[in-house]
Amino acid sequence: MAIETVRARDCWDFISPQIDVIIENLPWKDFRKEDLYAACTNGSAAIFIDTDFPLGESFSIARIDENDFTGEKVLFLWIAHSSAEETAGRVNKVVEDIARNSGCTAVEFITGIPEIVEYGKANGFDKILYRCRKEV
Repeated sequence: MAIETVRARDCWDFISPQIDVIIENLPWKDFRKEDLYAACTNGSAAIFIDTDFPLGESFSIARIDENDFTGEKVLFLWIAHSSAEETAGRVNKVVEDIARNSGCTAVEFITGIPEIVEYGKANGFDKILYRCRKEV
């Protein structure tokens, strides 16, 4: 297994359809697909692919967020997709190494999917936060 970073221009056509599906199903809409592309091309985010799969079937986009108050850096998994259930477990160590090597103290992600929350709990994500929302 190899996780590699790739340029947006080299893979966007392959990952774009899955990004559309992910964004369509998000319970929150705080970014647009164009924001992802811009961040990846300007260097404020990176695309990681699992080379064991055809391009577009297993990827994530991550960025480093820095807390203005504390200075803490966090590797934020902005968006991710895989056609294989075992991918998250396979890349967990790689993601942690990327975070550590980037000066981050934590890895974070946001999801509205209960199964992914349970996966996180089972794999060391111990500060689970919930955002509750009621439409008025």
